[in-house]
Amino acid sequence: PLKDARIEATRAVNTVKMSGDEALQLNGEQISMDRAKGSEGNIAFTMREPVGPVLAISAFNHPLNLMCHQIATAIAGGNTVIAKPATQTPISALKLAEFFKKAGLPDGCLNVVVASGKDIDAIVGDPRIAFVNFIGGEDVGWEIRKKIAPGTRISLEHGGAGTAILTGSADIDSAIPTITKGAFYHAGQVCVSLQNLYVEESVFDAVLQRIKTETEKLVTGDPTNEKTDVGPLITKEAMERVDAWIRQAVASGAQVITGGKILPNNCYAPTVLTNTSRAMPVVCNEIFGPLLNVISYRDLEKIIDEINESRYSFQAAVYAKDIDVALNTARKLSCTACIINNSPAFRVDWMPFGGAKHSGLGVGGIKYSIRDVTAEKLVVIKMNN
Repeated sequence: PLKDARIEATRAVNTVKMSGDEALQLNGEQISMDRAKGSEGNIAFTMREPVGPVLAISAFNHPLNLMCHQIATAIAGGNTVIAKPATQTPISALKLAEFFKKAGLPDGCLNVVVASGKDIDAIVGDPRIAFVNFIGGEDVGWEIRKKIAPGTRISLEHGGAGTAILTGSADIDSAIPTITKGAFYHAGQVCVSLQNLYVEESVFDAVLQRIKTETEKLVTGDPTNEKTDVGPLITKEAMERVDAWIRQAVASGAQVITGGKILPNNCYAPTVLTNTSRAMPVVCNEIFGPLLNVISYRDLEKIIDEINESRYSFQAAVYAKDIDVALNTARKLSCTACIINNSPAFRVDWMPFGGAKHSGLGVGGIKYSIRDVTAEKLVVIKMNN
């Protein structure tokens, strides 16, 4: 939707600015040379250098800010970039390249290639590519990893079935708006969208009713309308897949609390399901659509163990006023980040951001991405006197 696109544009500008600021903080370290006999009489330090050409392959869901994360950090590290935007959303990257040129970036430092995945294979495997930064689906990401040349580094940012636990001590009034925002922002087409919400049995009915009420307030439809909260899916095929998964879940016993229907222009009604099981694709796979499963639990330790069996590991969340419960849950969850009293979709661009297991490889975020595209070189000076 238009109001979210404006936020993305602002974030993109800040990402570029912060990348430049972070480049000024990039430094090495002094290495102690008096820790063992034989090392004395030397001075040692490290410095960071560009790794070389970076191939940035990006996703459709935030086509401007994601490209800024990949391009601006690579340039801040002193590298040239080949950028391949998603074929569904290439215009943002092409416009971004124009802006970099107008800002004074020399010719050849940034090259945008609009091509299919198959067409880009030759570049992926080229030994001159020093680093591949990929954002997209897990199947494609792992295949790209197999195709890179020996010595080429890679980072992969995939996604997951975003999970949150709402305990009996949670502040429900403040939690509900963050839950619906985390689930349905961008029509659920975010790699850390909230997909599975586990609610303690004692508050389950009240929470489910509040979520239903809040979800039904959302305006779905024309993304150019200022009042729209939930826009379309990226393609008709994506919308049909979401519908098929939900229908399959219902046929297997899931209950639709609200939504569950196709709307015009590739839109899908924000959907809340209950009575789902871990075996259902809507629970165990990343749906990348406007769906929230609300699942009752009785035993916190048991549900943590069940969550940890997922093949995904990305951002998770826990809602609790009891800080001991919140921190213990954060420690035990298999996740790369745990957000307390907000949804797992929470992100600011300078914090570390990345998945593990099937959710990815490496850590993003401005500072961390710049370090990824630089190499640490050791210098040792033997002092003659």
